[in-house]
Amino acid sequence: LLFAWAFEMTPEGLKREKDIDRSQSITPQTGKKLNNTILVLMALAIVYLLFDKFSEKGSEPFSQETTAEKGSEPFSQETTVQTAESGDEKRDPTPIEAREKSALTPIEAAAQAEAEPAITRQSIAVLPFENRSPDANDAYFAEGIHDDLLTNLARIGSLKVISRTSVAQYKDTEKTIPNIARELGVATVMEGAVQRSGTQVRINVQLIDAQTDEHLWAEIFDRELTANNLFAIQSEISEAIASALKAKLTTGEQQQINTVPTQNLLAYEAYLRGKQLVATRNAASLEQALAEFEKAVKLDPQFALAWVGKADTLILLSNYGTFSIEESHELAKTAIDRALAINDRLGEAYASLSQVMAYQNEWGLAEAAHLKSIQLSPNYATAWHWYSNDLGQFPLRIDESMEMALKAHELDPYAAIIGANLASKYEIKGLYSMAERQSLRNIELDPDFAPAHANLGTLYSASLGQFARAIPHLEKANRLAPEDIAAKNARLFIYVELGDFEAADAVRKEMTELSPGHFVTAFADVIINVYQSNDAATREAINYALPKVQSMTFVVNSLAAIQANAGDLQRAREIYLAASPGWMVREQWTGLINQYPTDACLVSWLLLRTGDEALGRGLLEQASRFLEQDLPAVMEHADTFVPEICQAARGDYEQALISMETQLNHNHLLFWKFFYRLPVFDPVRDDPRFIAIQQEYERRIALQRTEVDALRAENPL
Repeated sequence: LLFAWAFEMTPEGLKREKDIDRSQSITPQTGKKLNNTILVLMALAIVYLLFDKFSEKGSEPFSQETTAEKGSEPFSQETTVQTAESGDEKRDPTPIEAREKSALTPIEAAAQAEAEPAITRQSIAVLPFENRSPDANDAYFAEGIHDDLLTNLARIGSLKVISRTSVAQYKDTEKTIPNIARELGVATVMEGAVQRSGTQVRINVQLIDAQTDEHLWAEIFDRELTANNLFAIQSEISEAIASALKAKLTTGEQQQINTVPTQNLLAYEAYLRGKQLVATRNAASLEQALAEFEKAVKLDPQFALAWVGKADTLILLSNYGTFSIEESHELAKTAIDRALAINDRLGEAYASLSQVMAYQNEWGLAEAAHLKSIQLSPNYATAWHWYSNDLGQFPLRIDESMEMALKAHELDPYAAIIGANLASKYEIKGLYSMAERQSLRNIELDPDFAPAHANLGTLYSASLGQFARAIPHLEKANRLAPEDIAAKNARLFIYVELGDFEAADAVRKEMTELSPGHFVTAFADVIINVYQSNDAATREAINYALPKVQSMTFVVNSLAAIQANAGDLQRAREIYLAASPGWMVREQWTGLINQYPTDACLVSWLLLRTGDEALGRGLLEQASRFLEQDLPAVMEHADTFVPEICQAARGDYEQALISMETQLNHNHLLFWKFFYRLPVFDPVRDDPRFIAIQQEYERRIALQRTEVDALRAENPL
């Protein structure tokens, strides 16, 4: 600009502007030429950008690329090597990692905005209470008082209360109150200390405004150590907090926070120990927790919360251990009934009840229990977490499920299991990079939390087709929780897909040694046989597994599909209808399709092939609409539900082939051999496009096998 202001171009060359006669200036002409030059350059730039965006690169029916999002990231053909112990890698950044540096997609940005709610005045974090007793063993007592206070506050609907797991991170912290409040998303923070000496207890608390760092309220309670006094102090503190934050207490809330849960101090102490053990989510600690809760209810059979603790532990043991699901849920239901008979206004009890109802496929009752739990304990993060989990089984309700998961995460941002649930909901939604970020954050927060590694391993294998990246995390999860028999299946599925049956048999042996009669072990036999194309052994394994899984519809459906895969269509139909007779009733299709969309396609085809043409066509039409119109409207990667089964069933083989090519472009490789061996695809097996698709799949699997073999050679697992 300075140069242009001082000089001017003339026919005789460059001259100082002040030496030129204005009447002889040619600035208008040179300016016009410059404008034309700029316009030509801009036009060329636009043409180049349009060519770059819409050229044929990457738009073939299927390419040698895979995606983290929408098929836009190239599939790396270089070997990925990770150490089994630490997950350290020797590789270039993967596509999903590269996206970390790019802008979020609109749907990701919206989800992230939901995850960062505004800080309200009526929000509080109660930091872990300091143990000032001379006996270090009293630490659990201080933790228990702190935990019970949070339970009380969780019942106040007009407050936002951060859960114990998240505030526990700040025990003995040197961080300032404003920093803690900012990290937890609250306006106020409470600090406290507990001192127990003989038959006396002193509890010292202070409520602080995080923005001004000023005290809003403080009190010292000196009382005789009795159950009545302990709970009276907690009630007084809860009421004082509500008053200071101008939170309105309803009559029901007032009644709940004034309830004395037990008069027996020994029962109370056993209950506190049990609660602290449950948070680990590993079988050994859960079994110890169960013993503590049983001790508590034996000492005080009227201790309702201890009955809830027992129920929750039994339910969790069926997920993280080798407990029989049927037995654990039956015992849990008995414990819940006892709790509700004592106090029918316990939100925690209704949360537990929801899990038993969901297991029994009583979804209406389960949802009613969820809503009742949230109504009674609106700050109980587990209630939101479990509600999210159950809604996640209905793909069309994934947005509601994510909303619940985000709410749980807001209330307990550092809880490992709640973070793992949020990651899984991002994955179902198809937001793979957000799922990976959340899983990596979970591992950073708790490197020894097995479900966090299992989640990340499942994301890499099931959604991204990156088996070499998945295995180290799945192996780490197995080392951290070797008693979690169900989690072992994730590794077995990878090995059978790779055709490494020696490794698959090794995993199956682990299951047998842990629990030979468990349904997961029986299901592993079915999977191994079907991938080895041993139809006779597959049928035998299905017959053995079926009696063990009658109450688990999703597992029964899998066995029915495998029976169809083995060529016995009539038997497959019988298994499906025994699990869900509603497939024969049009009025029940909506609910069944929403929960089992992939199975709906296969059931419709089975009905068509076994004499119920009218029902089959009606179900096929409704299932097709759900998979091809409804699901893509609410999630990315709706193709994971395999709409090509419906497309092939209705004879639209062109669209079925396009959908298969989409699966390849998204690198969805897991269960490939299972799905595309189904007889519904027999009419296209000799089609050149189907053959080319299969060849490309085999090429990718060979590459994955090479990477996994290299990984195992460098780091024997």
